[in-house]
Amino acid sequence: MKKTLLAVAIPAVLLAGNVNAFEAYSGDAGSVEVYGQLRATLAKSPDEDLTLNDGSSRAGVNALYTVTEDVDVFARLEYSISYDKDAMANRLGYFGFTGDFGKVILGKQYLTADDLWGVDNSYWFGGSHIVEGTVSGGKHDSAIRYILETDFATFDASYGLPEDGASAEVAELFVSKDIAGFSFTAGVSSAEQEHGAFDYKVNDSTTLKVSSGSVDDLYYTLWAERSFGDLTVGVQYANSSIESSALAVDLDREGYTLALNYGLSDKSAVYGGYEYSEVELSADDVQASAKDDYTNVYVGAVHKFNSYFRLWAEMGYSDGVTAGYKNNKNDGFSVAPSATDSETKYAIGARVYW
Repeated sequence: MKKTLLAVAIPAVLLAGNVNAFEAYSGDAGSVEVYGQLRATLAKSPDEDLTLNDGSSRAGVNALYTVTEDVDVFARLEYSISYDKDAMANRLGYFGFTGDFGKVILGKQYLTADDLWGVDNSYWFGGSHIVEGTVSGGKHDSAIRYILETDFATFDASYGLPEDGASAEVAELFVSKDIAGFSFTAGVSSAEQEHGAFDYKVNDSTTLKVSSGSVDDLYYTLWAERSFGDLTVGVQYANSSIESSALAVDLDREGYTLALNYGLSDKSAVYGGYEYSEVELSADDVQASAKDDYTNVYVGAVHKFNSYFRLWAEMGYSDGVTAGYKNNKNDGFSVAPSATDSETKYAIGARVYW
């Protein structure tokens, strides 16, 4: 899993999912730490030049202070540090409270569905089966999140404020529970966006444009993982149904995956995944419809020299048609199906943590 319940459920230094953070201050009242990740990736796709980017690199500050014997307050501020994008663009900014009552997080943050993500062992080419976040964006500027761990299960819920139509109104609930050695997670997300534009690309010469209305997305998923010695196996099902009130457009997507990870040693592992998706689009106003599928396969290896540095290499293969549904937020939504014809892609990468 790219993101886990553990990364958001443990207080103190693990609030940000970083175990390598540098402690800048520590006292009786609390602590402050500085953390970051440099993510460099060299990738090659068919008919495209070799590219080198660090688009997901980031750095930030965590703070944790004791308010009472039973309550702590925490805060996080994080910025992107990519050289090819806006320097020091704000990624996250939130604060919250944690105690026996659970954890409450307020501010700009990942919503539950995006943070927990699902079954995906890849560093670069996986995740095609996970169809969440199309309308919500996965991250929200004004969100409230609540996490509660009990003996029965772990509950994780998010609510994103609509901000007078500037953002999607989102409600999500996920439940995780261990049963007979398996780790199960089930969740549902509802997102509604009032927006001023919606484009539907019928074909290469015709695009239907609508200037008003709302877009709704109902997403749900179920996944399970289990380790058998050095081998970890994960399976997932995901479904998303998107409707536009202004244009009679329906977009239904289903995704399935089988993901494997095998530990060669304490520091090295090989991994792979098979992902299959189906998409059905219809626009009654223009009597247009399409039904397609998409296959994505990836294999890779990673070596963690220590907790601060790792190298990975990955190959991906994809074939089929995806919905090409995009949330441009300021410009509106668009649907433009995109076809891939038996493409093989390669990437190698490095991550340095502090």
